[in-house]
This record gives sequence, C-alpha cells and structure tokens, in this order.
Amino acid sequence: MKTFRNRSAAIFVVFLLTVSGASAADPDYSSWNSLLSKYYDPAKGMDYKGLKAKDAATLSSLRQSLAKVNVGSLTPKEQLAYWINLYNVNVVGVVVDNFPVKGIRDISTDPIVRLNVFKKDYVPFGNGKMSLNDVENTKIRDGFKDARIHFAINCAAKSCPPIRPEAFTGARVDAQLDDQARKFLNGPNGVRLEKKGDTLVIHTTKVMDWFGKDFDQWGGGKVAFLRKYVTEDKARTIDAAGKKIKIEFAAYSWDLNDRAR
Repeated sequence: MKTFRNRSAAIFVVFLLTVSGASAADPDYSSWNSLLSKYYDPAKGMDYKGLKAKDAATLSSLRQSLAKVNVGSLTPKEQLAYWINLYNVNVVGVVVDNFPVKGIRDISTDPIVRLNVFKKDYVPFGNGKMSLNDVENTKIRDGFKDARIHFAINCAAKSCPPIRPEAFTGARVDAQLDDQARKFLNGPNGVRLEKKGDTLVIHTTKVMDWFGKDFDQWGGGKVAFLRKYVTEDKARTIDAAGKKIKIEFAAYSWDLNDRAR
C-alpha cells in the first residue's frame, strides 16, 4: 500500500510539471560557479591565463554540456537564466580559445569595426553552432524584452558590466538581474551626476546608448530606468531636476577584462 502511494505521488508530481510547463530544475551550472570562484573577480576581471592553463578542458566540457540542454523543457525564467549563462560561458570560452589577446575584438577578422567575432558560429548548441549575436539578440533580447539583461551579459571588455560571480538560476533570475543593474549603476563605472547651470547631466554607460531602444521600450525610459536602480540620494536629485536632464554616455574601453592587466 505504501509503495502504491509513493508511486501515485510521483506520477502526480510529473503530471503537475507537465501541465504547468515547469521543469524539475535548472541545468547543472556547478562547474561554471566553480570556475568563477577560482578565476574571476568582478572588480579586477578574469584570470584568462590561469584558466587556460589549468581548466580549459573543464570550460570546454561545460560548453558542450550546455549545448545539450533541452531548452524547451525549462520554464521561461529558467530559459532566461540559461541563455544568459550560455552567453557568458561562451564569451569566456572564445577568449580562452584565442588567448593571449588584448581584447575580444582582436579575434575578429573584420579589420575596421572588429566586431564580427560576435557574428561567427562559436557557440555549441544542439547538434550545431550559433553565434553570440544569435544568443544575445534573438534568444535574449527578442525573446524576453528585458532591459536589465544588459547588466548581466558580458562581452569580455573592461567597460562592460562585470560577470555575476555565480550562475543565474530560474528561481532567482529576477532578483539577480535587479542586483546586477543596481550594483553596476552604483559602482565606479555606473551613474555620475553633474549639475551644469539648471540642467542635470547624467553620465552613464555607453551600453545605454547602443541599446537605447531597449531601455525606452522595455525599461520605462532611460531616466526612469536609472532612477529605479540608483541610490536614494541620486534618485532625489533626478526627481528635483524634472525635465531639465541630459544624458551623456561614457567612452567605452574594449580592452580585455583580464585580471592581469
């Protein structure tokens, strides 16, 4: 009788997961967490030299295991976490594969813009490959329409918001995205306010210029988005300025986020 009850309970759980579209768990990100704890410091960058010398095989294995994930079996929140992790893992993987380099753009074959590294099929997925642009633009931006992701995905540049020192997970992805935006915008490369006459100048990341439409369409507008995540004193200053606000975007450094530099 007890065995029958246990079996019935298990079947009922499977049924609930099926009808709700939920999955049992996130993919296994433990090796990503381990690599981050060993080689990454958000304030200083990635130890690419050490990672390549000691754990390149672990990173390669992680990329292959993530490629085999059945994304359709994940909940929407787990899918968002998955695509962000997939992007960050593979950016690090591409740099490690080509290290030493001064910046990720040096891997490009385009001598002028030097950004086609993001267009090449470097990301293992399913039985084939896709590009970093595919992951960022098609899977994450178009798929979820959430401006906060720009503080979660990392392009291996010094001016890019740092990698979160833990994997994103479905259960916590909203809190993690809020935390990423808050930490970056209140950090040394985040928001700086300057009064020029009767105008408040908000200095912020170039990312908000390049992806301005995302913040306008999905983030409530650039100023409203920034106000939500800056400290209370900065929020009061923004409120006091009313409509007399100008946004200026900082110069962007594509130098590699290499801990040794």
